[in-house]
Amino acid sequence: MRNKLFLTLSILLLFVFSGFSQWGNNKATLSTGKDADIQWENKTIDLGKIKQYNPVDIVFKFKNTGGKPVIITNAKASCGCTDIEYSHKPILPGETSSVRVTYDAEALGVFNKTVTLTMNIEKSSQVLHIKGTVVK
Repeated sequence: MRNKLFLTLSILLLFVFSGFSQWGNNKATLSTGKDADIQWENKTIDLGKIKQYNPVDIVFKFKNTGGKPVIITNAKASCGCTDIEYSHKPILPGETSSVRVTYDAEALGVFNKTVTLTMNIEKSSQVLHIKGTVVK
């Protein structure tokens, strides 16, 4: 009886831990052989002249042009003056999505800020650029 209980618990633990190891795998798949890929509408947006202390929202749109879901796993701005919003859900093949960036300029003059996204595509690091000039 004791050996059966030990064997049952061992098998149960094996299934539980093998399931946990798959949670960290962000490479979602579908039945097609085409990899996950995206097409950006624009990766650089020039805001021209913007007013100091007036937050500006910028939307970067993209489409999943691959055969597998696209997942954004991380987003990092080049400075603390930039906030980032993005979907944490997989973007299915053919669907569109966007990354919203809010830039709150404090320093006067020319700026060039970046947002780096980590995704489950071949070129996993995607860099978006916003630029312009901050005026009073």
